[in-house]
Order: sequence, then C-alpha cells, then structure tokens
Amino acid sequence: MQAKQILMLSLMVSLSGCAIWGPNYKKPDVDVENSWTSKDDLAKLDQSSESADVTRLARMKWWEQFNDPVLNKLVIYTLANNPTIQQQIGNIIQAQGNLQSVQMAWLPTLAFSPGYRAAGTYTGVASKSAAAYTVGGNAGYFIDFVPSYSLNIMQQLRQVEAAKAGVGMAKYQKDAMRMTIIGQITGSYLSLRGYDYILTLQKKLVEDTAKQYELGLAQYKEGYISLLTLQTYQQQYDSAKSQVPVTQNNIVATRNAIRVLANKNPGDLARGLDFQKIPTDGIIPVNLPSAVLRARPDIRQMESGLIQANANIGVATSQFFPTISLTGNTGLASNGLDTLFNAGSDFWQVQAAALMPMLNLSIFGQIKSAKGIYYQAYWNYINTVRTAFSQVDNGLSGHDKLTKSYKAQIEAYKSTVTAYDLEDGRYKQGLDSLMPVLQYKIKMEQAALTLASSKTNQLQTIVTLYQALAAGYEVDNTDNPNTKFGDGRDI
Repeated sequence: MQAKQILMLSLMVSLSGCAIWGPNYKKPDVDVENSWTSKDDLAKLDQSSESADVTRLARMKWWEQFNDPVLNKLVIYTLANNPTIQQQIGNIIQAQGNLQSVQMAWLPTLAFSPGYRAAGTYTGVASKSAAAYTVGGNAGYFIDFVPSYSLNIMQQLRQVEAAKAGVGMAKYQKDAMRMTIIGQITGSYLSLRGYDYILTLQKKLVEDTAKQYELGLAQYKEGYISLLTLQTYQQQYDSAKSQVPVTQNNIVATRNAIRVLANKNPGDLARGLDFQKIPTDGIIPVNLPSAVLRARPDIRQMESGLIQANANIGVATSQFFPTISLTGNTGLASNGLDTLFNAGSDFWQVQAAALMPMLNLSIFGQIKSAKGIYYQAYWNYINTVRTAFSQVDNGLSGHDKLTKSYKAQIEAYKSTVTAYDLEDGRYKQGLDSLMPVLQYKIKMEQAALTLASSKTNQLQTIVTLYQALAAGYEVDNTDNPNTKFGDGRDI
C-alpha cells in the first residue's frame, strides 16, 4: 500500500470516532412537567386537543376581550408598521438569500473573457474550437467562456441544512418579536387608560384636600382645632398636589412609548373605552407545559439556532471529504459581432480534479470552534425553555393572586362609599358639620386611587399571561416587507 493511501486511511480511522459525517441533530430533553406548579382559579386548562389549542391561541385576538375599539386598531396597526418587526423581516430576507446562495452552489459558474485580434498581429489558436489566426490575418473579435464547478458534496448538504435552520431561526425571531410587541402595546395602552383615570381622581383629591385645609385654617383661627391638626390637613393637601405632575409625566412617557411602537413621532393618542368600563373578568385559556414548548416562537427560534450550530459542525468536519473541481474553456472568434456567439463544434475543453486535504490541522480547530458554538446554542435553548416555563407559572400565580387582591380592594372601596354616603346624609340633615363629610370623601377618593392601581396591575397580569402563552402572534402574520415608510425599492 502506498504511503499516501496509508496516511489517508489512518486519518479516516482517527476521525471516525469524532463523527466524520457530522453529528445528527437530537432534540434536547428538558423534562417537561405534566402540569404547572402555580394554580389560577380563573384559568381553564384544555387538555382535550393540545395541538389544536396551540394553533387557536396563536391566532387569538385576545386583546379584543377588553372591548376597546381604539386598542384593537392600535394593535393591528402596530403589527404592520413596527420598525423592530420590519427589521426582523429584513433578517428573514437575508437568511432566505443565504439559503438561495447555498442551494445554487450545486450549479457551475460561467465567466467570459472577450477580446479583439488586430490584423497581422496574432499567430496561434484562440482555443480548440476557434479558428487559427496567422500573421497577416483579418481582424476580428473573440471571446473565451470559462465554466467552473467546485463541490464538496457532504459540505454542501450540511450547509443547506444550516441555511434552512437559519431561515427558520429568522422567522421564529420575528414571531417572538410580534409576541413581545403585542404585549407591550396592549399593556402600555391599558396603563395609559389607568393613568388617565388616576389623574382625574388625583385632581379631585387635590380639590377636596384644599377645601379641608381651608376649612381647617378657619377652625384654627377660631381656636376649634390645634396647629398639629392643621398641619395634618396641609400635609394631605401637599401630598395630593405632589402626585399630579408625576402622573402627568407618566401619561406623556407612556403615550410616546406607544407611538414609538407604532412607528409614529411623539404626540397625542386617541382614547377609547373609559377605564372604569374595561372588563377584568373572563376565562384565561392555558396550555400544558409541553404545548408551550411547541408554541413559543422564542423557544423554536433557539432550537433552530441549535439545529444550525449542529449542522455547522458537519460543515467543518466535511472539509476532510474530497472537493471535486471541473473547469472548461471554450473560445470563439469572428470577423463581426453578428457571429460572436456562434460556437464551434469543439465547444468544451474539460478538466476534472478531486482534491482532499493531506495535512490541514486547522480543520480540527474549526471543528472544535463549531462544537463550542453548539454548546452555547444548547444552553441558550435550555435557558429559554426554563425562562418561558417560569414566565407562564409566574403569570398564572400573578393573575390569580392579583385578581383576588383587586376584588378585595373593590370591597374596601365600597365600604368607604357607604361611609361617605352615611356621613353626607347626616350633614344634609343638619346632624353633623362639613369637615367630617370632607374627611370621608377624601378617604373614599384615596380608596378609589388604590382600586385604580390595583385594577391596572390586575389587567397587566392578563397581558403578561397571554404573552407568556404565546397568544396572538399569528394574527395578520406575514414575512412580506412594508415599504410604506421606506424608500419603496423592490426587495
């Protein structure tokens, strides 16, 4: 056996232990539980058709349950015009172009070299398919076509696999962004409506604490109350005033955040349903952990990255396989441009070669690097899965507990309303003075503020839970670019 064959055989044997063909992809085992740890008394778990439930949730316009037409239009508009989503669509186009480039590598390339032969200046043959030119010959144009073909079959197969995974990863990344944007736009709008209502309550509170302080000041001057009591009234008034500009700033910041998401400059924003009329009740559909694993686009994005990283190990390993190269040369000459592309009978001159690395130790380093990238992708996937499961479990707990807290706040607020009504009745009957009425009214308004904050938090748990369950991201979903705000070029 020749030395070269022995060396090649030894190399193949040494590489056989490290998967010369590249490793096959195997889905990681994440120990999916059969149920969620946290329970939500208001949630309904549908176990009858898990896969159908995944599709239903992804296409659900869950934000419509708030019965706000402005919110409904805002979500759809934002999904079509959000800059970050459009950026992700650009990533999809780039990944698709990369896949097309890899797939076209199966086809040969063709280059050409045109020239001109002056009369009497050339002796020889332009190519085997062209006529011979001798000294004193006629002038004419000629062209050489040089097709070439270089292919490593195993490398090409793994590159296509990696490129397809790249397209999938880009699409899932866009879907994950849609999932996030829906939660952000809905949550921000509900917060804005909450701030609007809170600002109204705060202004009423400022008005009533001012009346309380003015009445207390008159009582102090008459000697009916102490300075300490008057200071208490003033503190309540100053505290109420201090909260108004904070809420006003929150309104501006939230409004502008919504407009940025919708690809608009800062400005005002239309309002829809009154905050008090926004419903909070309703059954929350919940999937099993195994369904969430298949439904969450961010999890699927990370798995596509893992598939791509695994394929790239095969791409690096495939360098040990032979690369087949084919080159051809065909020449053509004529005395006029009308016969420029009339090929001769001997059109192709073909050369074939198969090259295989004899000594290229850097390939081992490239394989190790690819395995390191796979290792990173593996743990990114695991971390994304754990985070997603945690978000759903937190969402179930948050929705359950804050809904119960909100209902308790409703009862507390009702008690203050009853107390105020009773005291107001006594005042109107002349049984009591105005000061107790103002004090009960202030307590009622403070309870209303607490209730408004509690309702805002409870609404946010609905948004958070639907987002964690990957609901709604398939609504009006598309991979087509929106050039409405761009330069209109054909992508």
